[in-house]
Order: sequence, then C-alpha cells, then structure tokens
Amino acid sequence: MSNLTQQNSENIQVLEIRNYLLKPNLTNKFRDYFHSKFVTPMNELGGYTLGEFKIDNTNDRFVWFRGFTDMKTRLEFLNDFYVNSAIWKEYGKGANEMMINSDNVYLLRPLKEDINSEQLKTDKTFTVVDFYICNNTLEKVIELFETTYIPFLKNLKIEDITLWVSEMAENDFPRLPVFQDKNLLVSITHYKDENEFYAKQKEIDSMPAYLKNSMQELITIQNQLVLLNLDS
Repeated sequence: MSNLTQQNSENIQVLEIRNYLLKPNLTNKFRDYFHSKFVTPMNELGGYTLGEFKIDNTNDRFVWFRGFTDMKTRLEFLNDFYVNSAIWKEYGKGANEMMINSDNVYLLRPLKEDINSEQLKTDKTFTVVDFYICNNTLEKVIELFETTYIPFLKNLKIEDITLWVSEMAENDFPRLPVFQDKNLLVSITHYKDENEFYAKQKEIDSMPAYLKNSMQELITIQNQLVLLNLDS
C-alpha cells in the first residue's frame, strides 16, 4: 500500500519526479534507508511520498514521486524538513553519502485539474513516465492528446493515466534545483505487471498511421522511463 497515511486523500497541484543517481549497487540499500527514515516524517509535514521505484536491471537509480497541495505548502515543507527538522539533521548526511547526483528533478502541475493522491499511489507493478518535448507545439499536442490519443489509449483499456505540464512558478527553494520546461508534456501510466505493459506497448505501437504521423510531426523528443514499483 501507499506510504501516504491511508486516511488522507490529498488534491495534488504540484508534483516532483525525483530521479537520483546513486553510488554503484546501492538502490536497495538507499531505498530501505529512505523509506525507514524519511517517508513518515515527510508525509506528516505535507510532502507526500506518492511512489518509490527502481529502474529494471539498474542498481544505481532510485526514483520517487513527491506531491504537494500547492507551491506555498511546498515551500513551507522544504523549509520545515530540510532546514528545521531534526530528522534531516540526523539522517540527511547518510542519504547524501549514498548519492552521486540528486538534481534530476521535474517540477510539474496537473494539465487540467488537481490530481487526487489516490490516482498516483498504486499497487501495480509497472509505472511508465513519458516525457514529450514539444518545441512551440505544446498546445497542439495537448489538443491531439485530448481529442485523439487519450481516447485511443482508453479504447485499448489503458485508463490509469494522468497528464502533467511543467510548473512554471519560481522555484523558491533554489537549494533543490528542478527542471521547468515550458515545452514539456508528461504522462504517468500504471500497469498491473510486466506482461500487461509489454502487451499494451505492442498495441500502442500499432496505432493508426494518421495518429502516429501527427505525433511525430508535433513532438520534438519523446523519452520514456519504465519504473518498477517498490511498494507493490
């Protein structure tokens, strides 16, 4: 089950996708340390851990989602946790010693409306994050997704999906850098297991030619992050 206290169901307006590069072969050790030392205190302060992941066949990456109800509570949390909390003062050094880089972070907001935390927390095994960089075409890509691509996915019974764009408000805690790309669209999709993911991927690859051509014309770069859920 999720790390967020079960009785809480928060509307998430701000999401961080945090992708840490660790020292070799430390993914499992780091995750155990992170989960035991930080998750409960962060949730209590309003920085909600909404997923902990590893990358398949990779032992030096730890990816996690952290959500906030808005940018104001994000700033309050970051100060409360990283500046003022006894937890970080006691255990932060141990986490940093296992990391090479922690600056690969995307700061996002929901495309249309708040996303309930229950839509991100999952017991499914596979979570896929697609990054679509759309140079000067973002609005057209969003329209294509809403009118054609998302209905196509739903017709394939791919429905556990949320859409995000960059939160462009100032990152008012510069101690933790983030990517803020005005040309970015992000989708987060959950799959039951490996078999479902690869089966659905084949169906997606066989999309109608007109849809594939439209996406290729409008999307400059697409990158995909396939994650294994450590909470499942």
